[in-house]
Amino acid sequence: MKRSSVSIRWLFASFVIIVYALVYLPIALVVLTSFNEAAITALPIEHYSLKWYGALLENTRTLSSLWTSIRLGALSACIATLIGLMAALSVVRYRFPGRRLFLALMTLPMVAPGIVLGVSLLMFARYAGFKTGFTALLLGHTLLALPYCTFIIVSNLARFDRTLEDAARGLGASEPRVLWSVTLPNIMPGLVGALLFGFTVSIGEFVVSFFLTSAGTTTLPIRIYSIVKVGITPEINAVSTLILAATCLLTVATIRLTWSRNKT
Repeated sequence: MKRSSVSIRWLFASFVIIVYALVYLPIALVVLTSFNEAAITALPIEHYSLKWYGALLENTRTLSSLWTSIRLGALSACIATLIGLMAALSVVRYRFPGRRLFLALMTLPMVAPGIVLGVSLLMFARYAGFKTGFTALLLGHTLLALPYCTFIIVSNLARFDRTLEDAARGLGASEPRVLWSVTLPNIMPGLVGALLFGFTVSIGEFVVSFFLTSAGTTTLPIRIYSIVKVGITPEINAVSTLILAATCLLTVATIRLTWSRNKT
């Protein structure tokens, strides 16, 4: 009986290892080949070098796309966090008709296919008089980041001790003063986490950006796609590695900030 149990355990462990290897091995290969000195990607790598990271710094079009993605990510994260804060305060503090429907609709950008959102936003931008470009991209990225930012702030507000607000009111503080001096400082880790996660969502977005980009405004994922159509080079692997590293760091920072109060 014990031998059979051990065999089943090893079978499941082997299956899990194989699945994780299939998921993460391609990512590991991208990172590894970004340090290949040769222009043709081949294994095993004979000489390791930072040559392609240096070439990336000299590619003005790629750097321009990176700067566009950074600006877009920062602005969309700030707007989504501000709107998410107001939405979270309404949901957590008040009971109003249609509250559950509002929460359900808030999750729609998270679950809707990207191609559907892209086409919808493109049609909306044209009907509203927006041209494809930075403004349309900002609208789309804000919409994508909004539900994540909102639910991160909701989780922090739900754990916040509201007796601190009652004490401030008892000392004569007005509602705006309570919000600014008591509530916001106590949920600051959640706000910063929402900002970081909103930026993470924006910096790697491709599908919606594909529909809303223009010739003069190209995000980094779109730039990578245009280069890949010609051929995959170690320079592309270098860009992908930098995006992966930035995304991982931002995600880890978001998780630590969001759940720091729980640990305390």
